[in-house]
Amino acid sequence: MERLVEGAAVFGLDLLRLIDARIESARDRATATGTVQERQSATRAAVTFDGSALAVPVKVLTHVQVRENSRVTLVRFGSEWVVVGVFGGAGNLVRTWTASTSSSGVSGETAVLAVTDLTVEAQAVYRLRLGGQIQSSAAGHSLWRVRDRVTGPYPVDWGLFGHYSTPVAGIAFGILAEHYLARTATTPLEGQTIAVTAQASTGTVQHIGTATKRRYLEVERMPGTPADYPHATVI
Repeated sequence: MERLVEGAAVFGLDLLRLIDARIESARDRATATGTVQERQSATRAAVTFDGSALAVPVKVLTHVQVRENSRVTLVRFGSEWVVVGVFGGAGNLVRTWTASTSSSGVSGETAVLAVTDLTVEAQAVYRLRLGGQIQSSAAGHSLWRVRDRVTGPYPVDWGLFGHYSTPVAGIAFGILAEHYLARTATTPLEGQTIAVTAQASTGTVQHIGTATKRRYLEVERMPGTPADYPHATVI
């Protein structure tokens, strides 16, 4: 009889624990953290929630810049999970284009590199940093611009990096330039192409890249809003 009572008591405790566990697992979570697996559009992403192995589609607030492997915070609104923040915040490197080979020599304005399929978020500012070396076939200077497409004509001017001198023909000189773009509208620009063009004052000019001195373009989202960067070109 004592064994029966003791067994019932133990069974009752295990049952209570099981019920508590079921209640806890069924309780709706209002917040979560996770990792972005894929950026699907300006307002959608696939995120793996912490504690899960399955990526699920969620919404993304337009001012939140996320990319693959970003660690994010989420809040549940009704039945929708929404990314509301990124660990580290704005100021993240969005894209890097790089090459260990040189561009062709160009005389008239021609694109020497391009970043394609880029989403420019609403109310966001981006810094473009151009690096590498330039070399010309004749002493002179070259003009480096930012364009919205790879091939001319270029009806939309997105500003310029400026003029850079090559005082000796056939010698590579370093280039490190930056330019800012701002999206002041309340809607993003999706599927954009940012091209860097060069134009020589005389002869031809090349953007030089080698195995140890690569040429590159970095696209970085800056902290703050367009109001903080009055020198940025509005796109």
